[in-house]
Parts: sequence; structure tokens; C-alpha cells
Amino acid sequence: MESLLATAAADPVFSGFQVQSYGSLLLPDHPIRFGFQVDIVPDNCPSSIIFGLVSRDPVNGGHAKTTGFAVRVDLEMREIWDVLNGSGLVGWVEHPNGLAGFTDEEPLLLGWEIECHGQALIPKLVVADQQWLYPAIQCPHPMVMETVIGWQGEWDRDPRSTFLHPALWREQLPVLTAQEPEAMAA
Repeated sequence: MESLLATAAADPVFSGFQVQSYGSLLLPDHPIRFGFQVDIVPDNCPSSIIFGLVSRDPVNGGHAKTTGFAVRVDLEMREIWDVLNGSGLVGWVEHPNGLAGFTDEEPLLLGWEIECHGQALIPKLVVADQQWLYPAIQCPHPMVMETVIGWQGEWDRDPRSTFLHPALWREQLPVLTAQEPEAMAA
């Protein structure tokens, strides 16, 4: 069976990028918060990287479509671009000292934090100390989300020495009963 990442890598969105995964997560049918984060030192990275959480869902007769959340970080221009949902330019990597401000001791954090409520995935993108709300998507159950990190072109470094401290995490959210919202309003 072909891995989720291998089939997603065939998507035109990822053309020209070498991609790898640091794990996947099966979304349950109850509310959770989950995310993926990694640290980078821009001086040790290729100039263009992709970072995300993606899924492949069959659409219209078995063809799969990549869904989820992914951005391309252009380290030369310090721009952050949406690559899956057509949102265009999301923002810029900011630091008072430019990219030189991110070092081995204080790396650049890339993170996704997503809340799953019913069939809605509500994401937040975190880059350094900035946060952006991102377009929500619907998720059919069951759904597997896989982490994606990629770089453009040939690159001779070991990704494990560049993409530092990768973490895929999850936590259960409290399930409110029908009476709890009324009690909270009183």
C-alpha cells in the first residue's frame, strides 16, 4: 500500500519539492486539538520549504485530492504562501534582526494548531511569535492527517539536522453537554 505522503507528493501542489513526513494522526469523532511543529535555523535551510498537515480524500469516483493545511516559506523574501487552499500570501517572517535573529539557540518555530469540532477543522498557523487564522475545512470521518516537510530542488544536507525538534501532538477537548452553555450564560 502506498503511503499517504507518497500519494500527496504526486499532487501538483508539491511539484519540485522533496517531501518527508514526521508522522500521522487518525482524527477521532470527538473534539480534539492537534498540531505539528518544527524548529529551523534559516541559515541551515534551503531557500524555499513547505510545511503542513495534509490528507488525501477520494473525490468523485476514487481520485484522491490533497486537503489540509500547508504553506511555502520563502526564506529569501521572508514570505509565507498558502499552497493548498488558494489564500495566496499569508504573511512575512518577522524579526528585528531579520533571519539572522534565528539561531541554533533561538530557532524559527513553524507550527500548525488545529481544532477539530464535528466535521470542521479550524487551523491556526504559527511562525516565530506570529499567529494567523487560516481557512477552515470540512473533514469526513475517519480522516488521517500526515505531517509534511519539504524543500525545493537538490539539497545535500540531512533533513534531521535541519528540521529540529519535530513534534506531532494532540489533546482531547472537553465535550460540552446541551445544558452547559445555558449554565455558562446564567
